[in-house]
Amino acid sequence: GDPWSLCYFIHRLLDFRLPDVEAVAETCGAAAPTLTWRMPFGDEPMSPFYYLRVPGGDAVVEGIARRTTLARGFMEVWGEGATFAELQAAVQAAPASLTAQWLSPERSFKVAVEGYGHKVSDARRIELIHQLGFVPFQGSVNLANPDVVFWLLVARTSGNSGITDTIPDRMYFGRQVAVSDRRRNAQYALGQRKYIGPTSMDTEMAFIMANMAKVMPGHFVFDPFAGTGSILVAAAVFGAAVAGADIDIRVIAHGKAAERGGGRLDIYTNFEQYGMGGRLAGLLRMDNHRHALRPGLEGMFHAIIGDPPYGVRAGGRKSMPKEIEIRDRDSYIPSTSPYSMGECLRDLLDMAARLLVEGGRLVYFFPANPNGYDDSEL
Repeated sequence: GDPWSLCYFIHRLLDFRLPDVEAVAETCGAAAPTLTWRMPFGDEPMSPFYYLRVPGGDAVVEGIARRTTLARGFMEVWGEGATFAELQAAVQAAPASLTAQWLSPERSFKVAVEGYGHKVSDARRIELIHQLGFVPFQGSVNLANPDVVFWLLVARTSGNSGITDTIPDRMYFGRQVAVSDRRRNAQYALGQRKYIGPTSMDTEMAFIMANMAKVMPGHFVFDPFAGTGSILVAAAVFGAAVAGADIDIRVIAHGKAAERGGGRLDIYTNFEQYGMGGRLAGLLRMDNHRHALRPGLEGMFHAIIGDPPYGVRAGGRKSMPKEIEIRDRDSYIPSTSPYSMGECLRDLLDMAARLLVEGGRLVYFFPANPNGYDDSEL
């Protein structure tokens, strides 16, 4: 059957880790029912190490690594153990069918050492690499551009107050199958973005939401609560054409004054900053409760992704009709009234049922009390 890969996660947003990988795997052609997860040694759900078996081998795993937000990388494990002696015994017992082709004289290699729960000093790193002398490496060392990268992962969490110490001390050795590109989060970080606001969606979470929506090149994605467009940026990075709406004309049309150089900043500014101006199809000043999309429209969006206004940082508002004479249409802002969570969700689900293509996805945040949350709330 297909080989197992060790998935090494970053220690953040723990509940999103497996669903993020599963959704990305589906965009790479691996149906969710064909994926198999296996708990690591110690059966600790908070562990950063999970075994994953996915049909399609290395090629599919490489595709997952390119898109996933929360996995550092994937490796083919040749051995693991609580001590170096256990690790050595396990690696030496690995079948030649697994190891021989990667240890051949024709393949250059390097060994990477990483600690989880502690920092590995340079001196300790060199010491650990020398301790791997039992591995019959035959190729030449190439640190810049090797044919094969071998990983030694050393987990040691005892005494580290920032990470649970229920994750057992463990060492893993094997071949790197794929690593994720961690530069993407930095490239699109809010701190470097020209137009943001207090409720702009965190970059990492926006990418996770786009992954959950299975956004692909050529898709058309809509955010009915666009704000400053953070979610739209993430969907566009993955190749989609995007459109957004918001009840607040100020964020959609007016933007804000630039601190330097004059002019104004708005959502279009962000898309131009990232060279994606052509992917923003348009923006609407629109009330989700009385939206402006024609009644006959159906199946036009591949995904609807949004962060509805639940009232923590920005309370929900809807239009409130008033019989008044509008003297200056350019400066007039329509009256609004409070928009309850239940009403907001009903409108959102109704919109999704009509406007999503068959198989399209609706991805949104739902508020929950962590102390009393129950799945039945959904």
